[in-house]
Amino acid sequence: MAINLLDLVKDQITGQLAKQASSFLGESESSVSSALGSIMPVLLGSAIQKSSSPSGAQGIMDIIGKLDLNSLGDITKIFGGGADSVNGILNSGGGIVDTLLGKKSSGVIDLISSLSGMKSGSTSSLLKMAAPFLMSIIGNQIKGKGLSGLTDLLLGQKSAVNAALPSGLGSLLNFGNFDLPKIDTNISAPAGGNNWMKWLLPVLLGLALVYWLSTKGCGNKVVEESKDALNTVNTELQDASDAAGNAIDKAGEAVANLFKFKLNTGFELIGAQEGGIESQLVNFVSDNTKVVDKNTWFNFDRLLFDTGKATLQPQSQEQLKNVAEILKAFPKVKLKIGGYTDNVGDSKKNLVLSTDRAFNVMNELVNMGVAKDRLSAEGYGDQHPVADNNTEEGRQQNRRISVRVTEK
Repeated sequence: MAINLLDLVKDQITGQLAKQASSFLGESESSVSSALGSIMPVLLGSAIQKSSSPSGAQGIMDIIGKLDLNSLGDITKIFGGGADSVNGILNSGGGIVDTLLGKKSSGVIDLISSLSGMKSGSTSSLLKMAAPFLMSIIGNQIKGKGLSGLTDLLLGQKSAVNAALPSGLGSLLNFGNFDLPKIDTNISAPAGGNNWMKWLLPVLLGLALVYWLSTKGCGNKVVEESKDALNTVNTELQDASDAAGNAIDKAGEAVANLFKFKLNTGFELIGAQEGGIESQLVNFVSDNTKVVDKNTWFNFDRLLFDTGKATLQPQSQEQLKNVAEILKAFPKVKLKIGGYTDNVGDSKKNLVLSTDRAFNVMNELVNMGVAKDRLSAEGYGDQHPVADNNTEEGRQQNRRISVRVTEK
C-alpha cells in the first residue's frame, strides 16, 4: 500500500507542533492546527514540483542530508530547549521555505493567515518551523533508497496533496497540473465517406474469392480490378487513421489547457481553460502581492450575445456561473464590468449597446446570488480597442465584456 506522507505528518507532527508552537507564537492551538493543515500540503506540493527535475530532486536530497533526523523526532524536547533551539529550527526552515516557495512565500503566508485567522508574522514563523519536520518525515522514508526513492515517494503524493490543499493555494502555486483528466482515445472515425468498418469485411472476403478464382485461371482482368479495390480500401483506412489522429491531438491539446480548480465553497469550475477569465481572476484575487489598479482587466472568453443586441445566449451561462461562484468564494472581492464594441456603425448606438450588455452581465451575476453592491457596470462603446478594427479578427476581439477588480 502506498505511503501517504500527509497522514504520517498528521500522526507524528501536527498535534505536537500545534501545541508547542501555539505557546511560542502566542496564537490559539486551534488556529495553529488549522494553519498547519494548509502549510503541510503546500510544502509537500512544492517539493513534488521541485522533484520533477533532476537538479530540483537533488536539491531536496541535499536539504535532507543537512538535517539531524533523530533530533527532529522529538518536538517537545526542541521547544523545551529554549530560544536557541527554536531559532535553530527557524533558521533551518527559512532556507527550506526559500528553496521550495521562493517569491511565492509571501502570497502563501497572506492566504494561510486569512484562512486560519493568525497574524502573518506568526504564519511566517510556523511555515519555517514546519518545513524541517516535513523534510524529516520524507528523509526517514527514503533512507538508503537514493534519488529514485525520493522521486518515487513524492510522485505518489499528488492526489493526497490535491485533496488536502485549501482553495486558492493550488492556483497560487500552479499545482493545477497535478491531476489532468485522461484523454479518451476511443475516437470514432468521422461520419460519411470514412465510415469504412461496416463494409470492410465484405470487401476483404470478396478479394479473397477473387484471388482464389485468379489461381484457377479466370483471367488477369479480375485480378487488376481487385487490386484497384484494395488500393481504395487502403486509402480509406489511411484517411480514417489520420482523422482519428488529428482528433486525439486536439483532445490532448484541450486537456493540456484545462484549468482544474475547486473553490473553498466546494464548487469546481467547469469548462474553464488555463489562461481564461476564471484562472486569471482566481490567481489575481488569491495573490495578495497583486495590487488592485485601474488598468488590469480580464476578458470573458465564452460570452455570446444575439447579433446587434444585448441579449445573452444560453451558452454564456457556464462562464457566468463560474465567475459568480468565484465571487462567492472570495466575498471581499468587488468587480467593475466593462462593455466594448468595434468601431463599425454609429458610435452613439455602439455606446448604448455596450452599456446594455455590461448591465445585462451584471444583472445575470446578481441573479446567480452575487450582492449587487459588489458590482458596477459601464459601457465604453468603441473606445479602448485592444486590436486592429481594420480586420475581422481584430473587430471580434474588440467586441468584448471585461471585468476589473476594484476591491479584494
